[in-house]
Amino acid sequence: MQRLEAVSRTAEVSWYRLLGDYQGQVQRWVVSTPETIRICNLPEVAGTEFSHLLRQGMTKALATAPFKPLLGSVCSSRLCIMNFLRGGLNFDLRNALCDALGSRYHSTCFMSSQRFRRDGRWVVQEDMYRKMEIPDGAILLVGDVVATGVTVDNGFRVIENYLKEKQSTIAATVFFTIGCHKLEKLLEDVHRRFQEAFPGYRETHAVYLEGKFRLVDSATRLMIAIQGTDLIRRDCLLAPEFERSQYDSLGVALERCTIYDAGSRAFDVIEYLTDVIHYWEQVRRLARRGYTLREALLERWPESDYGDLDGFLAARRLRWELVPDDCLRELWECRQRRWSEEFTRWAATSAALESVCDDRLQTLQAILAEAQGER
Repeated sequence: MQRLEAVSRTAEVSWYRLLGDYQGQVQRWVVSTPETIRICNLPEVAGTEFSHLLRQGMTKALATAPFKPLLGSVCSSRLCIMNFLRGGLNFDLRNALCDALGSRYHSTCFMSSQRFRRDGRWVVQEDMYRKMEIPDGAILLVGDVVATGVTVDNGFRVIENYLKEKQSTIAATVFFTIGCHKLEKLLEDVHRRFQEAFPGYRETHAVYLEGKFRLVDSATRLMIAIQGTDLIRRDCLLAPEFERSQYDSLGVALERCTIYDAGSRAFDVIEYLTDVIHYWEQVRRLARRGYTLREALLERWPESDYGDLDGFLAARRLRWELVPDDCLRELWECRQRRWSEEFTRWAATSAALESVCDDRLQTLQAILAEAQGER
């Protein structure tokens, strides 16, 4: 069993240590901020607003990180940002690091990486653009969305070869992600290889934003899903703040993916919004064939442990250590308010799901029209 242990909790940023199964050499964390909650819940946040919010979230995370002493253990010029293009640019760690820690002289590297599917497997292509100058003894900071992990695996092998060719060393790695278990699995291998290759390599940190999401695979049973791409919030370990936010509106828990495509979301908004709109049109077609809102919610957001308050509290105390009971009770009350008798009757109809789809489509299509200059 995996669980979160509260390290620090405020209205602006909360940190949790990820403990339990699969613990290895990589130190695992979950961080939650209002900005990253908004990003993960509202796909209509796109373009520069998406990048701006992610930078704000990263600034808060860096300013309060439990491993902040590690970042302060070297001079500013030995901190190095690695951007896997395009997704890594959204995290804007270059400016977030300056805003959070006052670092002004850190370096930034770039590496193109575009994955595609070949014979049923994800592989990397278009990775030839590289602008890298990693200082000797650097602490490397990376931010990227991680699904299959092929970009991360390929990127760190390039970094390892670069450092060996330069006869240089590296001290530590910090990786921020909206992602799944694939990240820590790959970082465990990176940690082992770096310790063997580079004397003085100390620490590896995997930081999940809002939770350790689940990657859709061949065993995932969903009406609509893309294998190897979609990161879903079902059957995974989430921050308490993020789980609470699933009750802010009905559409939140029904989204196909927690992040969709981070590259197009920032840099090709028309393509991105068209993709999200297509998903909600698919859901509306399901509703018109009789699929109900209750069925859709139970598929995407099963809500385990809600049998009774005492059982819920006992289960969540195991999952979230050192989280106050008043926080747990608030979550319980949010769930109870949603599933009132009136809502339960309404949610049992396909008309209810179609209504939610219509609301989502109206919002998304209005933003698309604005982006296309049609209003």
